[in-house]
Amino acid sequence: MKKLARDGVWRLGDIAEVIAGKVRTSSADNDVDATGAGNERRVLRPALLDVSLPDVEDLPVTARTADSGSTLREGDVVGRDLATARHWTVLPRHYEGVQAGQGLLVVRPVQGEVPAEYLAAYLSSPQAERNFPRYNVIPRIRPKELADLLVPACDGTFAEIRAAMTRLTEGVDEAAKIHDNLRRSKTAIFEPGGSGERRSRLEQAGELSSLVAQNLRRQGEPYRLFQDSYPYPIARAVRRFKHSSSPAEKHEAALLCVESLILSLGIVSLSLSAQRGWDALAEVQAWATGVRQGGVSLGHWVGVIRATGTFARESGDEAAGLAEATATKKGGKGLMADLGSLVTLRNKIRHGAGPRTRAEIERSLEKLEELTFRALTGSSFLAKMSLVHTSKLRWLPNAGKYEVAGLALMGDHPDFEPAVFETGRPLADDRLYLFTRQGEMIPLWPFCVLGDCPTCLTPEVYYPDRLTGTTALLKSLDRGHELESEEVFEDLKRWTTPASAD
Repeated sequence: MKKLARDGVWRLGDIAEVIAGKVRTSSADNDVDATGAGNERRVLRPALLDVSLPDVEDLPVTARTADSGSTLREGDVVGRDLATARHWTVLPRHYEGVQAGQGLLVVRPVQGEVPAEYLAAYLSSPQAERNFPRYNVIPRIRPKELADLLVPACDGTFAEIRAAMTRLTEGVDEAAKIHDNLRRSKTAIFEPGGSGERRSRLEQAGELSSLVAQNLRRQGEPYRLFQDSYPYPIARAVRRFKHSSSPAEKHEAALLCVESLILSLGIVSLSLSAQRGWDALAEVQAWATGVRQGGVSLGHWVGVIRATGTFARESGDEAAGLAEATATKKGGKGLMADLGSLVTLRNKIRHGAGPRTRAEIERSLEKLEELTFRALTGSSFLAKMSLVHTSKLRWLPNAGKYEVAGLALMGDHPDFEPAVFETGRPLADDRLYLFTRQGEMIPLWPFCVLGDCPTCLTPEVYYPDRLTGTTALLKSLDRGHELESEEVFEDLKRWTTPASAD
């Protein structure tokens, strides 16, 4: 891919084949029986391209013989050659074999060079529209000239760019669904009915639109997404940061946010290592030694995060998203680089070299906030899982599954939402689990527990800081309050004690 880029751009014809659709409309098409017609008889005509693709079964059938040069494939990027909205779209697998109608442009990426999603995004952009070579004054694009279009290059491997485009598309698709719902409610106002019924539909559409607008305004705040969708310990720390008023309060809240993020990522990493049998990793063993011998530093936690992510990538394991999140980006950048910088900055401040004057605090806060925001953004895989505390397990004989009731510890509100779900295997009561989008249930015990704080008398999320004589000293991620647990001590002692040689 690097060889294809020149001065920060790719020539489209070097990274993709550009094809013009050739299947013309024929009067004989109207006499063709569409029943049982295969994809090779279906035609995607430019006029059918819209915000969403039509079902293949709804495409017209051609009377012409299939043209191999106009046969579409999965992953092709298609758009109109003459239109104000060209609707560039990546074709899914079920469009394989459909014929490209006249007036359709097909961009077929060279396999493994540049993701189709990236090309479709650029071709749909106003920057590309301005640069399209047109035939005289008519805004029609011809394939030969389109091949000379220069596409802005993007650093990263094929897989990295495609993964980022997938995340981008996820948000765009959800926004499109909201827009479609609002458009349907608006159109429904004028459906047949009396004036009173029409007024009712108008009021409903207005209320729906107002609620959507309020939620979108909230989500437009930079930190709102973290507060709403991240696990409770992180979301709560972000909330405290946002609600702090003075620079000094905000500076302290930012440090607590850093600590909560690192500890939460570390807990996920330790739990994955324990479940996968990766506890022999040197950094995991260093954490175990630290917890036995007086306490674990943030550096130990970061080491566990880095080692677990690295081993997962080398093993081809997604590790619930940790593998990708911890990968090093070009120039040594990425989540792990930001976490390392944050630990260095945090240790410097906590050990007496922090800012003192208001000007120093504001300068330090600016750097701290920049790194923290980047690290929070780089940890977005956490929003794709659920932190759940189980309270009751019940066997469902008719379903052949277990019903689990508990609480979902997501978002910044301290009143946790009830959660009820089914699972194919039994789970322990009074335990925290991570439920991933891949369908995994990752036990967090004994690295994370929910317990009533003896200081503030409210439920808090705790992590083990160190082992004492007969108990484990736990600390709250939210306030740093301490709690002792003999049960955690026994399980951690077994897990952290090196096996004796035979």
